[in-house]
Amino acid sequence: MNEVLLTLIGPDKTGIVATLARIATEHGGNWLDSRMMRLGGSFSGILRINLPGDTMEAFSAEATGFLEENGFQCSVEVADSEDGPVEGTLANLQLSGQDHPGIVYRIFEAFRKAGVNVEELSTGLQAAPWSGTPIFEAKARLRLPKSVSPESLQDDLEELASDLMVEITQNFGKKG
Repeated sequence: MNEVLLTLIGPDKTGIVATLARIATEHGGNWLDSRMMRLGGSFSGILRINLPGDTMEAFSAEATGFLEENGFQCSVEVADSEDGPVEGTLANLQLSGQDHPGIVYRIFEAFRKAGVNVEELSTGLQAAPWSGTPIFEAKARLRLPKSVSPESLQDDLEELASDLMVEITQNFGKKG
């Protein structure tokens, strides 16, 4: 069995996910996980499928053919297999505050400098209930390297949150 990653972006249309699931099933594939969403009028996503080795090329041809006919850009690649457990401490971060340019850059540049890996990120704007002011919200799953203590990262985030006028909450999970 081979794991493949399919990435796609194109015009949002009803039935894209159902058709991709049908193509995967018809080629003996098992849909493992995915992240897909409508964003800015487009539909985008990435999905991981386990396929028998002898059907990978046929799946790729049919899936990309379908997507391209419907105006999508896409790619199918063999997924890298992970070499054992990933090390480090997991952290979940939530951020909210009045929207302004630079929030994402300042927070994630601090993570980059510390060697913190972003495993998942979701951002968006919500209207504040009392004023309608745009509130920026972010949720992230992070992996801290052994060299970064959760306490030192929390101290750095508190200082940065004050400077950016945002609220940041995080919780640290188990070490991997």
